[in-house]
Amino acid sequence: MKSLKTLRLTVPIGLAALLLAITGSMSTASATTTRWVYQNVYEGNCLTYSDTTSNVWSGPCSGSTVAWYWGDSLTDPRSGLTYRQLKTWYRNDERCLTTDFKTSTNAVWTSPCDAIFNNSGQLWRGDNNELSVNAGLWENSLRTSANGDAVYSAPWGQSGIELDRWEWNGTHN
Repeated sequence: MKSLKTLRLTVPIGLAALLLAITGSMSTASATTTRWVYQNVYEGNCLTYSDTTSNVWSGPCSGSTVAWYWGDSLTDPRSGLTYRQLKTWYRNDERCLTTDFKTSTNAVWTSPCDAIFNNSGQLWRGDNNELSVNAGLWENSLRTSANGDAVYSAPWGQSGIELDRWEWNGTHN
């Protein structure tokens, strides 16, 4: 009889604990976000952002402004690929990695994140050691500059640019 009494007490307490754990793990307050650092294969520098301006560059892999996280996502209905906003980790005003598609070599910067995805220049994916941005019917990839710390979005394999400049090793913690 004693074991039945223990079971009657243990089961409700266990179920209550389980419900609290499930509820807590689903709340936004308890959600954890993975911090990513992207290091360029060619030069060994990391994708870096300014904590006071919109500038983005390839710089030393130290400090807080090399940390990013993957935010809101959208699946492209044409390709079936999922793209996400790549967001700054340490800024007080949440910003996203952004580019445009005006030329074959495009500037990259941070700007306020577009909540309704009107700006496809904020929709990135990190697959196969590349950071690619949805350019509508094609993708551009993030690469480092051939003569400095600048980063650009451009068609992968652009003539005259070393292929390793398009490769980024992502690590997270």
